[in-house]
Amino acid sequence: MADSEKKPETAFLIEEYKNIAATHDKLRDLLVRLFNYFLLLSAFPFTVAGIVFRNGGFNLFAAPGEIRILFLFVALGDLCLAVALFDARLSQYRYARTVNAIRRYFKESVPEISDYLYLPTSSDVPSWSSLGFVWPQLYFMLFTGALFVACGIYGSGRLCLTLLAVILYVGFYSVLHIWTVRRYEKHKGIR
Repeated sequence: MADSEKKPETAFLIEEYKNIAATHDKLRDLLVRLFNYFLLLSAFPFTVAGIVFRNGGFNLFAAPGEIRILFLFVALGDLCLAVALFDARLSQYRYARTVNAIRRYFKESVPEISDYLYLPTSSDVPSWSSLGFVWPQLYFMLFTGALFVACGIYGSGRLCLTLLAVILYVGFYSVLHIWTVRRYEKHKGIR
């Protein structure tokens, strides 16, 4: 069928498929970039600490107050990057589900092509609860951020305060995580 003979809805779906697939790929690249930013940000305080302690006596828990404040700011940055990474993964899944729904439309419209469709045609795939390689990255980012909080607060000499700060940090991420999931669940097609 020539382009001029296509039904308008078919032409629209083909263009939509191309745009969504391209966006899905861009989001995959964003996941990699966000994790790289996290690694760079997390290395920064150790570079500063190396400069401060260049004459020896490197003791992270006896660091000056400015270094501890830097640790807390980096922990906040790690938290923001972890939430951004999770949000990007859910966006990627939303686009993947949309592409699957478009495949399903063509499979139902032209049943002969179903033998050639190896990728999913269900808008329930991928599963929202299985984030693939992103889960270990998120846990690593959260763990690293919690360590920065501990290093930033521990200099006060109060172990209980340090533990409370780490628990609050992880709890705040958990609230943001749940809020992000609920925000996506409000959109059409997310169940």
